[in-house]
Amino acid sequence: MIKDIIEYEGKKVEIRKKILAFITFNGKFLALRNKSSPEHGGHFWFVVTGYVEKQESDEEAVMREILEETGLKTAKIIDLHWGSVYNWKNEVCEEHNFLAFVDEQKIIRNEEHDAFGWLSLDDFVKTIRWDDDKIILIKVLEKAIKYEHHFTKRKIIDYRGRS
Repeated sequence: MIKDIIEYEGKKVEIRKKILAFITFNGKFLALRNKSSPEHGGHFWFVVTGYVEKQESDEEAVMREILEETGLKTAKIIDLHWGSVYNWKNEVCEEHNFLAFVDEQKIIRNEEHDAFGWLSLDDFVKTIRWDDDKIILIKVLEKAIKYEHHFTKRKIIDYRGRS
């Protein structure tokens, strides 16, 4: 896994690089329900996420994680220029968000998920756990499926220290 060292509040901090992938097929979005294990953060609906491995670009990590978690092959990836920094299991993670287009909808779940659904954008956003503004999420995804960018520069939201 890729780790970067950054300066944060006067200290050097090691950050693990991660990706988050919203998956779309024919105008529908894939929601995955995590199994109720502490290892995967509990029982809730979400999307594909994972660490970026050494010698791997963010886009390669998106393709690999989607294949590992769903069995789907990625046809096109759009960098949403959006992400977050947060604490997870005693680590600081920087996660970059992507929209991934796939050519089929047949899912082969891995051990992380116990259910899935292909949903309209509105139902998808209502269903998934999302700690940020869901109205912004809808706007970002609406633009991205038209190959437009909501953010022209990278926007990283810092969730460290939030309760």
